[in-house]
Amino acid sequence: MAESGVVGRWVSAPGAHDIVTGKARYCPDLDFPGMLSGKLLYSPHARARIRHLDVSAARKIPGVIAVLTHADIPGENSYLYAEPDQPLLVVDEIRFQGDAVAAVAAIDEQTADAALRAIQVEYQALDGIFDPLGAMQAGSDQVVAGKDNILMHKTYRTGDVEAALASADVIVENTYCTQWAEHAFLETEGGVSLVDEDGVVTVYSSCQAPHRDRMQVARALGLPESRVRVITPYIGGAFGGKDEAHVQIHAALLAHATHRPVRLIRGRKESILTHVKRHPFIVHCITAATSEGRLLAVKARAIADAGPYSNATHEVLNKFGEFIGGPYTVQNLEVEKIAVRTNNPITGAFRGFGAPQAAFVYESQMDDLARKLGMDPLEIRLRNGVDSGTRMYTGVVVREGKAMKASLRKAAEMIGWERRGELERQPAPHLRRGWGMATILKGSGMGRGLPDHAGVLLEMHRDGSVVLQSGAADMGQGIVTVLAQLAAESLGVDMSSVHVARADTARAPDAGASCASRQVMVSGNAVLRAAVPIRNSLLQVAAEKTGIGKDHLSLRGGRLHVDGEPHDFSVADLAKRALFRGYPLHAEGRYELEYPTDAPEPTYRYSQEIFQFCTQIAQVLVDCETGQVKVERLIAVHDAGKMINPGGVFGQIEGGVAQGIGYALTEELRVKEGHTLNASLENYVIPMALDIPELEMDVLEMPEPLGAPLGAKGIAESPIIPTAPAIRNAIFDAIGKPLYQLPMTAERVLAALDAP
Repeated sequence: MAESGVVGRWVSAPGAHDIVTGKARYCPDLDFPGMLSGKLLYSPHARARIRHLDVSAARKIPGVIAVLTHADIPGENSYLYAEPDQPLLVVDEIRFQGDAVAAVAAIDEQTADAALRAIQVEYQALDGIFDPLGAMQAGSDQVVAGKDNILMHKTYRTGDVEAALASADVIVENTYCTQWAEHAFLETEGGVSLVDEDGVVTVYSSCQAPHRDRMQVARALGLPESRVRVITPYIGGAFGGKDEAHVQIHAALLAHATHRPVRLIRGRKESILTHVKRHPFIVHCITAATSEGRLLAVKARAIADAGPYSNATHEVLNKFGEFIGGPYTVQNLEVEKIAVRTNNPITGAFRGFGAPQAAFVYESQMDDLARKLGMDPLEIRLRNGVDSGTRMYTGVVVREGKAMKASLRKAAEMIGWERRGELERQPAPHLRRGWGMATILKGSGMGRGLPDHAGVLLEMHRDGSVVLQSGAADMGQGIVTVLAQLAAESLGVDMSSVHVARADTARAPDAGASCASRQVMVSGNAVLRAAVPIRNSLLQVAAEKTGIGKDHLSLRGGRLHVDGEPHDFSVADLAKRALFRGYPLHAEGRYELEYPTDAPEPTYRYSQEIFQFCTQIAQVLVDCETGQVKVERLIAVHDAGKMINPGGVFGQIEGGVAQGIGYALTEELRVKEGHTLNASLENYVIPMALDIPELEMDVLEMPEPLGAPLGAKGIAESPIIPTAPAIRNAIFDAIGKPLYQLPMTAERVLAALDAP
């Protein structure tokens, strides 16, 4: 491919001007003639039986156009794509605070609210099941009648863990707790739906997987997928919280029932109470090593609270199990993974997908182990870190692993790890300073055994401009920018010549979900493949007109080049001639991530094989009188393979670290008997600008040899993962007392200081 300088350059995201000037249209901004306001009715109970439901009074209110219950759903009354066990509208039993009982559509929000108040529901409150440990006990009441409360129970073993534990010189054994966490995206969930004159249902959805949403909408409406169209407008953040469908199906049901456009947008409190959260975990972990600090074994038992429905719980726990050994050479590993149904908030996908919980455990264990052995935390990590060619405890062989130790060394150099003793550890009688590091690995892609493919359509017009149709949802991670850069580079045009259309299931091939740090690989490669026949057409015309062999020709910066020198012909000139000659300037590119057949099969099912490695080091100042923790410095060194858009890469690192600081220190949904007590951004404390130190970032470019366009890997998830353990280890270094629960609030820091 000719080098045009588009790839690897800092560029503005397409649509950035519209976003910052307020011209970009999100779901709440969409308006159509005759638009109705949609609302959902929720139960005041975390668990209850519906004894009687009467919507007749609500239907009689002037301006109320429709009131739907489960009996009015023409198709299947279900959410979810993997295991559709969550009802769209409850039939007889409420199982968590976000279960919807009825849906209304009215001429305005006030009338819709009046309709909700007029719906008569007689509930029989039931004793809820809120303790996952109790829910696991034999004889416990069932959250879902006829289904075991243990949603998942799997154990993976490799090597001889018990023999390794018996032979160890040192063992570290701890129990960790992580919290429910809220995605806190800027734009709450929303959907706008309408039915056209041909009966096709169109849904504008703030979502991460438009083609998968289409399947769920069609299923609920009892329609073939060809009669449903899903379009993603601008999306104001998702972080996994919009990976599953949310209100877009209800909006479609209401539009289908009324034959009028319906807009259904969750309020902030409603959003916090109803959508999926990060799984809270209880993890018991044993780590064993020799006196020289060589890891011998890891044994972990993880219990995750799923809430009442499956969502992505199986997948999150499987990824937790995949990463619990960390980026280390561990030959003996056992992980027991248990998911439990409760009447607590539902849990599912969240940025990192089980890896943040795993990293908090294994990187805390590594520091505790180093302390017990009297070793430098950097040294014990370097001694055990994987490298290229390492066979992991999952059976996967790491193809490109140099970034693991390189990121450690670079981060240590940036913070002055060897010189940290020169800084004042106790700048005041009540203040303590400390340093902590965490290094992690995170996979890109869905993993072996799972479909991981994407398609795109590319078309060049006679003026040399390009339209790219992709089903990949861009919720802020920058995939639209990356695809535009790859198309521009491949076709030799300026970035401004490429228009990437919003994801639309009626026009673009399926690209799968924007999750698992996968879109750069699968959709990026699809763009490169689609560009090949178009580029060949342009070069064929150029060869015919110039009489010069195609081996001497290239396209760059909107012009033809001969042996690297600009020619008189522009790409637009070539496009006009190609169309006149009937050469194709329209192509579909498809790509499916394929794994090497010469490598051994992994022993851990669904293992990922493309890894990002990164290290973060935190410097903190702890106030021993108040328990407050100030992050003074944070170093982040990340492996991106090859940067397509450096601005996007550094932006993802910066945002991920900020989110990671919140996960470490302040963010926690307080849940009591199934009810969320802090369902607002006033008392769910996310970091503000003053809470974030000036970040010191560096990116390692070590191209991935498998399945990565130009060697690029996804980086959207990895920045959030090492932040909490790095801060935890820095607090331990500062006060000499360990913490094993997230978030590490001032109260918990004070409790640790008071502990014997």
